[in-house]
Amino acid sequence: MPDTTVILALEGEVRLNQFVEAVQHFQKLLWQLTQEVANSVEIQWELDDLQYGSALMAVAGHADDEETVLKVIAAFEQVAYSLQHDEPIPYSRSVLKVVESLTKLIGGEVRAMRLSTAKTEAILYAGFNTEQRPSPKPMVSFGSVKGRVQSISNRGKLRFTLYDVLFDKPVSCFVDEELQATLTDIWDEMVWVTGRVTRQPDTGQAFSVREISHIERVRMVSSGSYRQARGILAGTTHPEPAEVSIRRLRDAEG
Repeated sequence: MPDTTVILALEGEVRLNQFVEAVQHFQKLLWQLTQEVANSVEIQWELDDLQYGSALMAVAGHADDEETVLKVIAAFEQVAYSLQHDEPIPYSRSVLKVVESLTKLIGGEVRAMRLSTAKTEAILYAGFNTEQRPSPKPMVSFGSVKGRVQSISNRGKLRFTLYDVLFDKPVSCFVDEELQATLTDIWDEMVWVTGRVTRQPDTGQAFSVREISHIERVRMVSSGSYRQARGILAGTTHPEPAEVSIRRLRDAEG
């Protein structure tokens, strides 16, 4: 089943009223695109994820005719692409006005805004202007991200949110069906996720992983395991405990 998720995320010290306003413009953009490309077919947008770490909201579209939802997703992707690449948005003035209202929120506390789907995303920074200044493009490369799994969704798609260990920010991970079994027992686990990683161009912070090839649990070191250390000093038949050796070396340095 195709993934019909669209994501809005704000970066920075985001106030509640700013996020509420962004959500309202985001909802209006989806509605306006539906009027233009899907003959006003009724689409139910269900809340799929909500993460406070980056003021991130994901919604998934549902309708009797799945093709109409996919048309709206494709139109949303076109809007995001046009914004990212400083190209004209190929829709009506009504769509453009909603986009302008949404992107005007970037600046001050809202350092950046992301518009994403399962296939692609755009990231827009403070100082961005729909007519004068394009935003720097995200960095995309094959690599790995380490973090803790916080939420998993399999309602018509396979996606989970990872909080990375470097920035403690949510990373959206989109999974193909062949790795579905892997998701059953990784919730709240520390894992390495390997795939096509998209990062912010200014900080290198990862915010999505697609085309995932491997998910590997991180082997956690148990507390006090250093006491089992062996082989670091010339030995005797009965080696002294690690803590005694450490204390003796410390005292010798003093």
